Amino acid sequence: MIRLIVDGKHEGTMNMALDLALAYSSSSEKVSTIRIYEWTNPTISLGKHQKTVNLDLNYIAKKGISIVRRPTGGRAVLHNREFTYSFSTYLNNTTLSGNLLESYLKISSALIESFKLLGVNAELENSKKRGLTKDICYDAPSVYEIKIDGRKFVGSAQYRTNIFILQHGSIPIEFDYEDYVSSFKYSNKQEIKNYLQKNTVDIKSLNNSNFTKENLANAFKKGFELIFKEKVIDSKLEQKEIQYADSIRKNFNIHL
Repeated sequence: MIRLIVDGKHEGTMNMALDLALAYSSSSEKVSTIRIYEWTNPTISLGKHQKTVNLDLNYIAKKGISIVRRPTGGRAVLHNREFTYSFSTYLNNTTLSGNLLESYLKISSALIESFKLLGVNAELENSKKRGLTKDICYDAPSVYEIKIDGRKFVGSAQYRTNIFILQHGSIPIEFDYEDYVSSFKYSNKQEIKNYLQKNTVDIKSLNNSNFTKENLANAFKKGFELIFKEKVIDSKLEQKEIQYADSIRKNFNIHL
């Protein structure tokens, strides 16, 4: 069984804490969980081990952008106008067996099938590309990330322990290239912005009116059922999950 939670907007540390809380629930209850959510304010999430040295803290403070640390790896994402998904399951789930890349492939395949139902033909990246920076997630797709017409669409990251798998990622409604790039101390910001505009795609640029949160949730039901061969049921956050998330949210703060 797979739970589907269509959630609202949360502050960045709470979003990260909820993803982790659901991963622990998936492990203890032997279920999988999808959550679709949004952010209360623009937030940069950094990968678990990503350094902060290149952040432009003056710009970030001036624009009221929050910063959080993800439990997953990868590089920086500016979350603002987007739908974010998370998928968590217990480690020995036979529907998601294999190593990190194999599980990444299966989750991405479910996303692609879901997007097809919304009239969006996406595809998998088969090799790791090099971008212009070491900090920005969207300047290059990784293996099995999702692109449209060769342009990166969904940026994802995964975290595995000895009891669960957690993967989450961004489905951009509209990129803010200015804030994304200007949040870092680069001398070639215009070059990076031009590169991102050429090599990424968002929902707005697809001119697809089907891509609403409600429609995305319905598509996820069918797409994940098709790939995982499990029933997807509507669910809600449980009080114990919310309470646990609230108790650990401080762990995702970044003190600079």
